[in-house]
Amino acid sequence: MVTVFSAYLIREPDGVLIEPGPASAVPAIREAMAQLGMDDLAYIIPTHIHVDHAGGSGDLARLFPRAKVIAHPRGAKHMIDPSSLIESTKMVWGPGYEDNLGPILPIPESQVKVPDDGEIITVDSRELQIIYAPGHAPHHMVIFDRSIRGLFCGEAIGLPGRGVEPVLIPTVAPPSFDQELYLETMEKLKQLDARSLFFSHGEVVHEPDRLISQAIENTTAFGDIMLQAMKEGATPDEMSRRIADYASGLGIELDEIELTMIVGGYAVYYSSKGLA
Repeated sequence: MVTVFSAYLIREPDGVLIEPGPASAVPAIREAMAQLGMDDLAYIIPTHIHVDHAGGSGDLARLFPRAKVIAHPRGAKHMIDPSSLIESTKMVWGPGYEDNLGPILPIPESQVKVPDDGEIITVDSRELQIIYAPGHAPHHMVIFDRSIRGLFCGEAIGLPGRGVEPVLIPTVAPPSFDQELYLETMEKLKQLDARSLFFSHGEVVHEPDRLISQAIENTTAFGDIMLQAMKEGATPDEMSRRIADYASGLGIELDEIELTMIVGGYAVYYSSKGLA
């Protein structure tokens, strides 16, 4: 399971935090802000509401009551009242998730702002374009910094695998993963002509066009492997082995939890489509 969380601070007179991460990351964010001479935030922008991306938003909203938390229309209500989000978090991360990730606190409705698709948030000299990016989750957005042509991509185009070179593999989150939307999102994001990709579970990488094309290829390959295995009546263990073998060929070793998520996500997706 991914344990690296990357948060990004934009140091303008009106500060911006992209990807606050879980509540357990808040002390590190405050320390980084102090080092940068930042004492306030105007905007807090998680790419989606999963706990490892947005779990600390409630804590930060209390610390910075002037800040607006930007949330997708399908996720905003769950940030205001996180009761359902907390239950789904327990299903994925276990009932003791707070021990490692911290609590998920509600955000006052007055601090939550729902942007339109394509809306530009102007922060001093920066223009941050909010783009809906479903697939990994229906409430996923990306943030495109037009001034530097940097794409804060969350998990919209996959996850950098643990290899020598950046290799993007799909991040599958059952039960809401949708491969068709995922691939459509990737094709749309290629058209932005970004210069850099800012990952939420990893570092800043370049060569966006090559990497997004690679993500499309690997997502399609994972899907083809799973669909064929399901049609053959393969067991979950056999499905995991086939996915692991493909990933190994890319120089990536997937752990048991990652394989369970991938197999489960694709199985739910194809079953819901009546394809297997």
